[in-house]
Amino acid sequence: MVGIKRILVLGYLGYRTNQLDGQTVKTRNVYQLLVGNNEKVDFYDTQEFHYKKFSIFKMFAKVCCCSILIYLPAHNNLRYVFPWLFILSKLFRVKICYFVVGGWLREFLSNKPLHRWMLKRIDGIFSETCQMKSELEQQYGMFNMEVFPNFRFFDFSPKQHHDEGKLHLVFMARVNKMKGLDMIFCLGDYLRAVDLDSKIDVSFYGPMNDSDKEYFWKNLNKYSFMRYYGELQPELMYQTLQNYDAMLLPTHYFTEGLPGSIVDAYISGIPVIVTRWKHATEFVDDGETGFIVPFENGQEELNQKVKILFDFPEILNAMKIKAKNRSYDFSAQHAKILMRNITK
Repeated sequence: MVGIKRILVLGYLGYRTNQLDGQTVKTRNVYQLLVGNNEKVDFYDTQEFHYKKFSIFKMFAKVCCCSILIYLPAHNNLRYVFPWLFILSKLFRVKICYFVVGGWLREFLSNKPLHRWMLKRIDGIFSETCQMKSELEQQYGMFNMEVFPNFRFFDFSPKQHHDEGKLHLVFMARVNKMKGLDMIFCLGDYLRAVDLDSKIDVSFYGPMNDSDKEYFWKNLNKYSFMRYYGELQPELMYQTLQNYDAMLLPTHYFTEGLPGSIVDAYISGIPVIVTRWKHATEFVDDGETGFIVPFENGQEELNQKVKILFDFPEILNAMKIKAKNRSYDFSAQHAKILMRNITK
């Protein structure tokens, strides 16, 4: 059909193994958003590299045939594949729109002048945070930056419910030491010490890092009030999370972008307790939609914030309402408007 742009989404969708993490969920959501807006949308799942080495030529062929490339790379893809994509974009007049996943791009580019030169010459770079946009503009002169927040598809109204005398906490992310498992286990020690281990419990959901399995199970088994429930499928996400009171994400990744689990918490109507990672204050209103504790040496404050939520249910219930209200900033409806302007 004349006039319809051919759009290709290129990124790690994880369809072969149904891998679910921040990278795959965002890439799938962007693809779904585009399918709803356009008639000619294709995808290439870079997970195929692990199974069919020569499939890279299929990827290049698809790039040559598209008019708009929606690009969501991880580190290695940006390092090794992007230069070839840049060359093809110039030869075949392909518009590249790079949607950044996470908050690592500025540090990644610090010793890569060629990548900086190329990225400044693509059609657009869409960061999850205002801070990243500002840093890349000021440090590298990248004035093709825009902000495109992480988003979710949802039509969900959580029940605003809290069990008096109980507090149900949840961790939902990759089960990885760097996501702050140590702080949650230290919280367990604190709850025992103040005799709250029968009144506060912690549930874990998420795919598990192979390298952290032994550490996780060794520590989890110390606490009868902590339990791991495996991976939480997207279709069960919000109806499950709404049964909790607050989400724990004391991440040790300083360059996190916008963790998708925070968006999922807001949609489910629960506040979050997070460490002050680089972009925390953009997404968590301290004392309103959650609590922010120090990135370094924040254990004592994390313990106290949990106790506040237990001791003062009126504070918790007010935060639940504010968390739900904040979810509208990350809705697909808002993202659709932004995407139409990008692909027009």
